[in-house]
Amino acid sequence: MALAFLKKVSIGLRGISAASVLVAGFAGGAVLQFSTEAEAATQTINCPVDKARREVTTALPDGWWSTPFVTSLRTTKIVEIGGRKALQCDYGSSGKIQRYAPDRSTCEARPGGFRCETRAAAGPRTFSTGEINIPQTYLADLDRGRVGSAGADIWFQAETRDLLYLAPRNGAQIGVGNRSNRGYRGCSRARYTTERVSLRDVPVGSYVCVKTNKGRISQFRVNRISGGSPKTVTIGYTTFE
Repeated sequence: MALAFLKKVSIGLRGISAASVLVAGFAGGAVLQFSTEAEAATQTINCPVDKARREVTTALPDGWWSTPFVTSLRTTKIVEIGGRKALQCDYGSSGKIQRYAPDRSTCEARPGGFRCETRAAAGPRTFSTGEINIPQTYLADLDRGRVGSAGADIWFQAETRDLLYLAPRNGAQIGVGNRSNRGYRGCSRARYTTERVSLRDVPVGSYVCVKTNKGRISQFRVNRISGGSPKTVTIGYTTFE
């Protein structure tokens, strides 16, 4: 006779602290470096029930009945199912119930459940960062953080005394967006163009995303624009690996 089992499982997650990843940003004209180390979140995952019930659910002829088994939780253990780690609650003769372990986690069995430590994905590493003074008509390399034509990503272009631009060069692209501090993640999703941008559209305090000619994600802040003519634009930048 075939036996069918009814099991209701609900997993409650408690004590989960969100891991946060900070990326580089700029404020007050200074270049700030924040930690991008992955942070760990610890969570306790309890077995969903203290007791499990096993019974025959197949329809039986008149006069026949079955006696259900009700057993308490016996042990918890970490097992492998389909090549993935799983958390298993063993109820003896009533059977076992399990769920996959959280992604990127290290779990250990404990009475009544499991303790898992999940490490958030590490943030991007900084390739180079600093402040660059770009004189009018000069070019700057945001991969190496220097002024010069070799490997340049942006050009401080002067069409006339008043028509000044920041123009991508050598295959680099620029993404102005709303000029807010978007960091690596925001700049990874930014819309880029090879079109130049007027200096009037990126006043002091503006943040601009750049995809360098080496394919790296970068962001700079317009820290200062000198008076008079010719001008110098000072930017604080961070380029990520």
